[in-house]
Amino acid sequence: MAILLDFEKVREDQREVEYTFGYPEMDRRLVIEKASQRGTSLDGNEDHNYWAIVNKVTRLFRSEASWPERGVYAA
Repeated sequence: MAILLDFEKVREDQREVEYTFGYPEMDRRLVIEKASQRGTSLDGNEDHNYWAIVNKVTRLFRSEASWPERGVYAA
């Protein structure tokens, strides 16, 4: 089974960054606390798609030293 998810940053402040994600509709949201790099699913559903995006975003942050504006997770 293939997985394809788009994500896009919708908000960033001193403490956290928020993303919308999904495919084909980006109809879910998550927030990552910058200091701990821990995510919170805004719909309460911490499923595989949620974890895939949290991991992708935090890996990109660690490699680029900035929170990505948008991207794609494909597996």
